[in-house]
Amino acid sequence: MKISAIQYSETLYELTADKSRQEVDNIIVKFTEMLAKNNQLKMAGKIIEKFNGIYNQKNGIVEAEIISREKLNSKLVDKLNRFVKEKYKAKEVVIKNKIDESIKGGIIIKVGDEIVDASLKSHLISLNKLLNV
Repeated sequence: MKISAIQYSETLYELTADKSRQEVDNIIVKFTEMLAKNNQLKMAGKIIEKFNGIYNQKNGIVEAEIISREKLNSKLVDKLNRFVKEKYKAKEVVIKNKIDESIKGGIIIKVGDEIVDASLKSHLISLNKLLNV
């Protein structure tokens, strides 16, 4: 029977939940040894990615990618943090600011599969559609 990355990550989460740092370190060493023994080390990256998603979900952590033309100032980051925290009922928000100079203005917020496009380009496209009706 083949075990998927999500199954491995769910098992790893269950094994490490509510454990001390030293216990987690020992579990990870044994888990890695088991992956190596089963010739599954190539799945490690995907397992870590899925584990992070499970960990974040169980602990109320939301990761938001904010795409903007230039680096966001701390005041705007604070506002976006509150917006995302409220919208997704998160305990904690991790914001990653990605710079994209092709954006003429505004921002794009990505949380999981959801995108909030508040860029100047999207507003101009919407306005153009309204005017061409």
